[in-house]
Order: sequence, then C-alpha cells, then structure tokens
Amino acid sequence: MPTDLNLIKTIVVVMMENRSFDHLLGYLSMAPYNWPNVDGLRDDPAWKARVSSLYNNSRFPPVPLTDPYDVMAADPPHERDDIALQMGTSVNGVFPMNGFVTNYTKAKGAPTVKPGDAVPVMGYFTPAQVPITDFLAQNFAICDHWFCSFPAGTQPNRLMSMSGFSKIDVNHYGLPRQEMVYDWLNDHNIRWRVYHEGLPFFMMMPQWIPDILAGNHFRPLVKLWDDVQNEPPGEFPQVIFVEPMYTDAPHLGVSFDDHAPSAVKGGQQFLLEVYRALSLVPGVWNGTVMIVDYDEHGGFFDHVSPPALRTDPPPGASYTRSFETLGMRVPGFVVSPLVQPKTVFNPVLDHTSVLKFIAEKFGNGQPYSDVVDRRAVGSILDVLNLDSPRADIPTAPPLIDYLNKQPPAAGYTPGTSPASPISRAFKNALDSIRGLPPDSTAKFSTLLNSFP
Repeated sequence: MPTDLNLIKTIVVVMMENRSFDHLLGYLSMAPYNWPNVDGLRDDPAWKARVSSLYNNSRFPPVPLTDPYDVMAADPPHERDDIALQMGTSVNGVFPMNGFVTNYTKAKGAPTVKPGDAVPVMGYFTPAQVPITDFLAQNFAICDHWFCSFPAGTQPNRLMSMSGFSKIDVNHYGLPRQEMVYDWLNDHNIRWRVYHEGLPFFMMMPQWIPDILAGNHFRPLVKLWDDVQNEPPGEFPQVIFVEPMYTDAPHLGVSFDDHAPSAVKGGQQFLLEVYRALSLVPGVWNGTVMIVDYDEHGGFFDHVSPPALRTDPPPGASYTRSFETLGMRVPGFVVSPLVQPKTVFNPVLDHTSVLKFIAEKFGNGQPYSDVVDRRAVGSILDVLNLDSPRADIPTAPPLIDYLNKQPPAAGYTPGTSPASPISRAFKNALDSIRGLPPDSTAKFSTLLNSFP
C-alpha cells in the first residue's frame, strides 16, 4: 500500500549530471556486496564478454576504476546521434549496447585506445570511491530501472524533467521558451524554491532571469541550512530544487555536478552537504522526500537496453523525428524516512516520474499533464514503502580523508572559452545580465567580475 501522501510535507529534487547506473551503482550486484535484487554488473567472464564494447575488432569489458579523483582526459560525446552509436542496432527491440568505446574515441582530447586498455567509459566505481552515493544506497532506496526520458543529451532531458516535454532534441546555445514545473507550482499556489551553486540551469531560459535576480524563489545553497532550521512551516517551501555548480557553467574552483571530465569527488561532497542540511531538524526531515537522479548517462557504459516508449515532438518543436525508446539507465535515489534501508525498486521510472509524484501530492487529484499521465512509467510515490517515518536519521560518513586530494577544476573556467553549446548558453546567460544595475546582480558579482 502506498505511503499516505499526508505524511509528505516537502519534495526535494537534486538532479546531477552525466553518469550511468552501471558506472555508479553497478558494483552492488557483484562480490562482496552481492545484492540479489539489483540488475547490475557481474563477475562472470562470459557475461563480461557479452556486454563488452567493440572497437577495431577488440572487446572492452567493464573495468573497475582505481582513482575517483583523476579528471578524465575528455568528455564522452552524448548527443542524440552519439547515443544511437553507443546503443547499436536493435534486434527484435533489444539494443546490443556495445558502441561506447567507439563513441569515446570521437571525443576531443580522447587518448588513443589500444587492445587491453581500461577505457574510462567502461569503468565502474566501488564504495571507497563514491562513499556518499553508497551511503544513500545502503540507508535508503535506489531505483535500478530509472531511465532518462529519451536517448538525448542534457538540455532535452532536463526539459523533460521540468516540463514533461522538450522542444529540442539536441543541446542548443540557449533554451526555448516552454511551460515548466515552476509555472505549474505557481498556478497551484505551491511554495517552491531553487537552492543553487553558481548559475541556475534555467538561467539559460531568459524569462526566468528576473526571478533569479530579484525574486524569492532562487537562493544560494548556503541558505538551505538556515532555512531548514529557522523558516516557519508556513513559509518553508513545499517543493525544492537543489542545483550543483555546473562544469559547463562559468565557475571558480571545483564543479560539483559529476559532469565529465570533472571528477566525482565534488559531487560526493555536494550530496553530503544537501543531505546534512535536510536532516538537521527531525520535524522537517520526517516529512521530506529527497530525490537524487542524473539527467543522462554522459556516454558511460550501461548494459541494459532502454525499453520502448515513444515520445513524439511537441507543438513548436525544432525536431520532427520521434524517439522510440527511453534513454539510457541512470542512477536514481529516493532518500527519505519513508523508505526502508536498502530498498531496491525495480519497475521502470523516468524523469517524468518526479512530475507524476509532485502532481499526486499537490495536484488536487489531477495529473501533472495529459502528456505526463500517458507515459508508461511509475511514480516516485511507488518507491515509498513505510506508513510512518523511521525514527533513525542515518549519519553520513565523514569525507575529510576522501577530500584530501583536490582535483583540478574542469570545464569552463576563467581563462578558457566556452566550447560546447551548453557552456556557450551559460556564458550567454551571464552576458545577458551585464549592464544591469549592480544591486540587482550582486549574487553573481564574483562570476561577472571573473569572466570576460
């Protein structure tokens, strides 16, 4: 029986960047962890040979990564056509999932790949390398059939997650104007807020810039600690979106979004900070459902063929070719006192499962939209499995030793030029607020002063 919606007071959505399920959580099905209900990696040599990627007549199996701090040499390509190459040609609706290495060799700056090489896109982590995501898996719920909404890149999948549709199928130098969950929440008189490091993602959508600069909906992440402790229940947001420092955005220091070529260290620290802030006050924590997902897989290996689910272009879309399947499988966590430890949820979810959940809680009995309602995926509500909050608040492991080795910054930083469509879109957003009165742009003054 689903958890009583009345127990839920705040839904928190944390969307990270560009990692696959096998890459981040596939180890759980292997020795010595041996979770029997996780569709992850296997030690069986025959299985490894079967799921290997093919390149120049050589097979490249999944390999354990040895150092999470190393910044990758290149960002694996992961636009729509790149993902088609990674998935391969389907046979009876099943994709071989064997083109990851071939695709990686196309990346700018990628090293030459030789037989026997441990290719980064075929790598997977173990708990010592990702201690916070392992902590979340051990103490809350993971979803091992969470797929991004279609086989495309960051912007289209983030629009799907925030709208239930996307007018674009590849990354652009900006974002199209379309209705978002922010609008839906406003229409339903639901309190919402974005806590962000650096530039919020939807600063790339010009109509949101005035609210980002002058409204009360967008606050720096450091304010989350104060608001959890001090804000009255009638003012505290009912839906929260938490955004990391993006690798592709103008930023100082280390980015926290897990987007290659950045290392995962920053993302582990970021997730720890968010969890600690939300669990500070038991009265707040007991009504919280925190969802952590990844917008898309970023070109990293996953062995599960995406299921068929057709997504047609919406009115006003810049593309005409429908998507016939969901996208790649990505990590999904449901972190709440309303789930049992080590829960593994096996049914199919995608990013619109969050919108379904928000509507179930705040939609007065109506779906988020007809388009979202028709998608043959579950809701996050289906993952919750307790009829009252757990009494314990698990203590996350300290990261002092883990964080000792600081990787260099990656992505668009001072002294570099934006190269990708997304980095250019972020730069365009920053440029769009130049020339405005300084008092209206104070929260981004450091970035404005640091980037030409």
